[in-house]
Amino acid sequence: MALAMIADSACNVICIRGSELFSKYLGETEARLRRLFQAAQAAAPCVIFMDEIDSIAGKREWSSVESGGPGLRVLSTLLNEMDGVHEAKGVIAVGCTNQIDKIDDAILRPGRFDQLVYVGMPTLEDRAAIVKTLARNSPLDVDVRMDELARLTSEYSGAELEQLFREAGLAAMRGSADAVALGMEDFMDALDKVDDNQQ
Repeated sequence: MALAMIADSACNVICIRGSELFSKYLGETEARLRRLFQAAQAAAPCVIFMDEIDSIAGKREWSSVESGGPGLRVLSTLLNEMDGVHEAKGVIAVGCTNQIDKIDDAILRPGRFDQLVYVGMPTLEDRAAIVKTLARNSPLDVDVRMDELARLTSEYSGAELEQLFREAGLAAMRGSADAVALGMEDFMDALDKVDDNQQ
């Protein structure tokens, strides 16, 4: 969703996963963070999209605060850079996580990430639209009922629906090496596989 929003803007975009910033060398992670924000300022107007932000902005534990561990140093650097974003014109930071409870409170206060947007699981109508979009890139047999697929996937995210189509393609190939379209039976087999992965 964030990437779709960014794609509609005329800004430069820097996308990075929190885990990509980490280095085994002392001080290198903090240096990478500083370089990231410097690059954004040089490319302004620019959006910094940080996926998996919980990996660099995790809650401070008393033990790490006392020891001044690497996680605390990285968080401190991120907080300093976020404070600088408001002074820099034309730089916007967007963070994404599926573990909001693990994010340190300091990064969530106004002045750093000003708005928190919760994106819940897709509704039945949302899933129907996602299935139709995914079906555009997949040849389907006439027996495939897209409304039924949307109904059967009540706890599925968009990524899991995409996985469903991949699994259905594999099921079709297992059924016949000459398969040219996905059938409802392929989707039913795929539902079992994706359900097993969810548990």
